[in-house]
Amino acid sequence: MDVDHIRELVMLADCGSFSEAAARLFIAQSSLSKHIRAMEKELGAPLFDRTTRSLALSEAGRAYLPYARKIASLSMESEIALDDLKRRSATSLTIAVMQNPQYYGMAKYITGFHQAYPELTFSMVEADEPVLYDMFRKRAVNVFPAYSNFAGAGDYTFMPMVASSMVALLRQDHPGAAAGRVSLAALGRERLLLPTRGGSLSSLTLAAFRREGVTPQVVYEGSSIGCIDLVKAGMGVSLHAREFAAALAEDEEVCCAELDPPISFTYGLGHRPPAELTHAEQLYLSYMMQFEMK
Repeated sequence: MDVDHIRELVMLADCGSFSEAAARLFIAQSSLSKHIRAMEKELGAPLFDRTTRSLALSEAGRAYLPYARKIASLSMESEIALDDLKRRSATSLTIAVMQNPQYYGMAKYITGFHQAYPELTFSMVEADEPVLYDMFRKRAVNVFPAYSNFAGAGDYTFMPMVASSMVALLRQDHPGAAAGRVSLAALGRERLLLPTRGGSLSSLTLAAFRREGVTPQVVYEGSSIGCIDLVKAGMGVSLHAREFAAALAEDEEVCCAELDPPISFTYGLGHRPPAELTHAEQLYLSYMMQFEMK
């Protein structure tokens, strides 16, 4: 007997209506009627007493329904168990990477993981923070790079890996370049160029200005490289993670300056509970835990 038909029988018994049961099962009412008739023929007895106004279980239907419920329940449990087994034994992995994975040592960690587990096959997907979080929310990835203060925090467990801070990127002829330090109050009079609209670092920066009672003049929120090009063109000042600024050490057109007061943050991984991860994801998370910030 078709287990799906048994599930349909249970739904029909609970709804007491072919139209409602068919709607909940997302099948045509005619298909549901056909399946019930096929079951009745196989069992050799009518399962429902039908009239033009009502539908009720027959004596045979009342006797069979408890067993139908058990069969439907056991079938669902077995499917869940098999899906869980497939998930746990999976040897493939999608590694989420935030833009510029060389920062914070992430590229080094991923390379180390691949060398430690060469039997695993994995692919990498790179995106900015809001996109990665949306992928996590939709379960396209279950472990992803994150900042501790991201707006989605609470939906996942955060594992801190690196403590860092923001710096200002200035043209070499900017007044703050020689001092090597610039205040947020002074930057409030500048055009501000920020990376990644809606990202943690952008939100963190704007919150720091608010604490100083400063309303910054944000004229651009976009790619990191775009920010640098605009700084060089004299279009404003940009604030970035220290690791990004360090990559510009040999650029003679821009320099970095410390912020007063400093804007600090923590970078790491967001993840679901280990029990919800595949075997490969558990290995990845376990490997990364050795670099967890204590």
